[in-house]
Amino acid sequence: METYYQRHKLMINLLVVFLLGFGLFIVHVQTPVHFLTTKPTLFVLLVVSLVLLTINTVPLPPKGNSLSMDSAIFLAILFVFGLNLSLWTLFASGVVYGLLKRDIAWWKHLVNFAMYTLMITGAHYIFIWTGGAIGFFQASNLLSYLTTLISYFFINILIIGVFFYSMNHPQLIQEMKSTLQKSVSNYAISLASALLLALLFESNAVLGVIIFTVIILLVSKGFKEYFYLNEEINKDRSYRQQILNSLPVGIITADDKQSNFSLNTSASCLLDLTAQEITDVIMMKQRPLFNSSFWEIMLSKRICQNVKVGYSRGGEDLHLLVSQSVLHDEEENIIGRIFYFIDITETEELEKRMHQSEKLAALGELAAGAAHEIRNPLAVLHGFFSLMKQSFTKEELERYQVPLLMKELDRINAIIEDMLLMARPGAPRLEATTFKSIIEEIPTYHDMVKNEVELKVMLDDTEIMVDLKQMKQVIYNLYRNSSEALIDKGVITISSQKCNRNYLIYFKDNGPGIKEEMKKSLFHPFHTSKETGTGLGLTIVQRIIENHQGSIEVYETSSKGTTFLITLPLSP
Repeated sequence: METYYQRHKLMINLLVVFLLGFGLFIVHVQTPVHFLTTKPTLFVLLVVSLVLLTINTVPLPPKGNSLSMDSAIFLAILFVFGLNLSLWTLFASGVVYGLLKRDIAWWKHLVNFAMYTLMITGAHYIFIWTGGAIGFFQASNLLSYLTTLISYFFINILIIGVFFYSMNHPQLIQEMKSTLQKSVSNYAISLASALLLALLFESNAVLGVIIFTVIILLVSKGFKEYFYLNEEINKDRSYRQQILNSLPVGIITADDKQSNFSLNTSASCLLDLTAQEITDVIMMKQRPLFNSSFWEIMLSKRICQNVKVGYSRGGEDLHLLVSQSVLHDEEENIIGRIFYFIDITETEELEKRMHQSEKLAALGELAAGAAHEIRNPLAVLHGFFSLMKQSFTKEELERYQVPLLMKELDRINAIIEDMLLMARPGAPRLEATTFKSIIEEIPTYHDMVKNEVELKVMLDDTEIMVDLKQMKQVIYNLYRNSSEALIDKGVITISSQKCNRNYLIYFKDNGPGIKEEMKKSLFHPFHTSKETGTGLGLTIVQRIIENHQGSIEVYETSSKGTTFLITLPLSP
């Protein structure tokens, strides 16, 4: 309904403009018998010139703007020959142009004719009212020439404003201001061109029109070529920028002559900086406190290839592989630098995991071999001590410390079991279950530590595919590890949540936390800060979780406790 109303209002306004323009033409026009009989060639040349200059406008950047010199001819005719000839040349050129441009709707030709009639007629009366005299150029008429142009200009803007208003344009004022700003210089050129043509009329009108038309056509052709080249350059620049932005490599280019920098999308995302922010850092000529290794290379302008540096971004630590080289112009002069880098954080983590796996595999093979060799004589010793326990009296058992020896043998056997489990945890036998049911099948461990431990289980009923026996071992080891670190009244909380296609299990305690220097080697075999234990518990946990295509990490640690995060894939 609103669109129909807008179209209806626009049609009414167009009709009003047409009737006003056509009415003024009928009222003011008279047959130019004298001019046509005395200067027919000039009249024809003026019409031809108007048609040619209407078709061959001068293109201006940005794309879509142009300068039409037909107004200069209308004003020159108005100043020298008066209103009647201006309207006749408008009519004749409009007819010729309409026949040549039949693809344009006929009503558009009529509205355009009416608009020019209103503009020319209004400008004529302003010219006469301000004291202007019809005839060849006179310096005393400069004020009249200027006011005539201004009136011509504002009538045009007023008509355009009426059309915008008819369409209920949401930004009418802004569009009017924009049109004014874009048109002021164009109309100033039109006035200068009109006065130039008026001077040419005085010396030789026919030759003047020809010279004026040829000059404008040559200017139009030159500007079109320039505009075409400018568009091609912009397209090429945009194309190259799109290529740079599509690359997963961060690229920063430095123009040493103008001291400015540009960067692609990947660089902005990786560094979380804009080109202006990078320029500000470089202009300070001082290495920032953060990410000093990264900025040191840029500030030093040192040529390098594939240098690993760390970069912190919003609490996230990245590993970047950076390179820097110089840029040359066609004459091999240095004009700038290109600094490019890639994020190798995931690659570094993968390499660490592969290195860890290789180390564990080698250590596991060694441990398995040693464990088997130790286990056989250990079984013999355990058998003999069992016989001694059965045959000795109580006094003899206490005298030879047989129970203590058997306890220590059991401890050695437990260490061997851990070593074998670390070496070959075995391929998991997957079956559907929930972590809540796994916890319920494990007996409580309050008797394993001297302090009382409260266990809080906040797990949902999400089913996952895991090896029950191995996952019980994971829970057992984590529970034992946390409970042994607790002081006084301890609380261990096990919770979970789903995230995309992963299942996250949080194992949290309220112990004293893990020291920063111990975090890096926490999952290394035989690493422990306790007086007892083998240091294999977390290593076994990591091996089992990785065999389930998951991961385990220290999610957070502080003086208020530690949280381990286990990430396992959900069933497809």
